[in-house]
Amino acid sequence: MGCELGKLASSGGSGNHRKPDESAPPATVDPRLPLTAKQKYNMLASWKGISRAMESTGVCMFLK
Repeated sequence: MGCELGKLASSGGSGNHRKPDESAPPATVDPRLPLTAKQKYNMLASWKGISRAMESTGVCMFLK
């Protein structure tokens, strides 16, 4: 999406190097929601950016 969160996630600079078999269990998501935890996180993160500039974002979306 071009946001800073995506750049941070792709850089992998967290320093936490676990083996694949030692990974944490997936986060629980509301069973009524047909999204994975990652999809829900990405959607909420994108809406945070939109809400910061709601008026200008609305104008751009209307014009498109």
